[in-house]
Amino acid sequence: MFKTIFLKEMKDVLRDKRSITLLILLPFFLMAALTFFYDKLLTASDDTEFTLAVEENAEDQLIEKLQTSLPNVTIEKYADVQKAMNDGKVQAGIEMNGDWEEGLAKQTPVSVRVYFDPGNQESSGAWSLIQAVFANWQNEVVQERMVKSEIDPNVLDVFQVEPQTTKNEDDAMASFMLAMLIPLLIPIAIANGSYPSATELFAGEKEKKTIEALLITPVKPVKILLAKWMTISLLGIFTGVLCIGLLSGLMNFTTELKKGMVAIEHPLLFIFMGVVLISMFAIFIAELEMILSMLANSVKEAGYYITPIIGVMVLPIMFMFFLGDSHHLALYAAPVMNLFLFVQDAFNGQLSGSGLAIAIGSYLVCIAILFPVASKMFHNHRLMLGK
Repeated sequence: MFKTIFLKEMKDVLRDKRSITLLILLPFFLMAALTFFYDKLLTASDDTEFTLAVEENAEDQLIEKLQTSLPNVTIEKYADVQKAMNDGKVQAGIEMNGDWEEGLAKQTPVSVRVYFDPGNQESSGAWSLIQAVFANWQNEVVQERMVKSEIDPNVLDVFQVEPQTTKNEDDAMASFMLAMLIPLLIPIAIANGSYPSATELFAGEKEKKTIEALLITPVKPVKILLAKWMTISLLGIFTGVLCIGLLSGLMNFTTELKKGMVAIEHPLLFIFMGVVLISMFAIFIAELEMILSMLANSVKEAGYYITPIIGVMVLPIMFMFFLGDSHHLALYAAPVMNLFLFVQDAFNGQLSGSGLAIAIGSYLVCIAILFPVASKMFHNHRLMLGK
C-alpha cells in the first residue's frame, strides 16, 4: 500500500508542467547562464586589448613608447581626448604636456592626465595597465639619472622579493569562482526542484478538496506522510544531482573556469561526498517545505511561506568572505552553511570525512526534531482539511 501511494504521488507531481520546468529546464538554463557568465569574468580579467586615445599632436616618440609597452593596444589620435573617452570611442585616454621630453631632460615632473571610467571593467583594466607602464618608465628614467650622477642604481634595491605561489594564479581564481558558484546554485536548485511537489501534495490537495478522500483510506496516516515526503525528497535529490552533472558537462565548454577543477585532489571522492550531502540536504529541506505547505490552504499561500526559505539560502555566501580559508569543522553543523564549507574546503585541499560526518549528524538531528512536528500536523484533521 505504501508503494502504491508513493507511485500515485509521483505520477501526480510529474504530470504538472510546472514541476518539469523547475526540475529540468530551470537548473539547465540557470547553470548554463551563470557558468558562462563566471567564465566571461575570468576571461575579461586577462584581456589586454583595448583602444587608447592620445592627443592629435602627440609626438611619435610617445606613441612608440606606449606601443612598445602595450603591444596589444590600439592607439588612436583625437583632437579632444576627454570627449572621445566620454563618447565611448576608447577605453582610456592620455594627455601629456608637449614639452615632456624637455621636462625629463631638466629633471622636472611631467604632467600626465589619464582618462578612464572607473565604472567600466575594460576601462578600469586599461587604467591598471597604463599605471604599470608609467611606473616602469619612471624606474627607467630614475636609473638613467642615477648613472649620469655616478650613483649606483643598486642602492635602491633594498629587498629582492621573489614571489613563490603555491597555486597557479589563473587556476586559483577559477577555483575561487567555482567555490562560490557551486554552493550558491545547488541548494537553490534543490529547493526549487522540491517546491512544486511540496506545495501540490499538501496545500494543493487542500485547495482541490482531495486530501479528505486520502485521509479516510484504510492506510495509516504516517505511511501517507512518508510517501509524500519521499516523493518531495527524491525530486529534490534528482535536481541536485542533475545540477552536478550539468555543471560537469558545461565545464568542458569554458575556457578559464574549467582550470579551477585541478584544485580538487580527489574528484571521485568529492562527487561521492557531494551526492551524500546533497541527499541529506534535500531530505531536510523537503521536510521543512512539507511543514510549511501543511500550514497553507492553497498553493499560492504555500508559495508565500516557502519562498523566503529559498531566499535565505544565499545568506551563507556573505559569511564566507569573513571566514577565510581555515578549517571550520564546528560550522558544518549549520544546515546550508555546510554545503558552502564543503565546497570551499574541497577547493582548498582540506576535504575531510569529519566535516561530512558532522553535517550528516546535524541533518539527522534536524530531521528527527521536525518529523514529529510534521506527523502531529498531518494527524490534525482540522488543519489538513483546511477551510
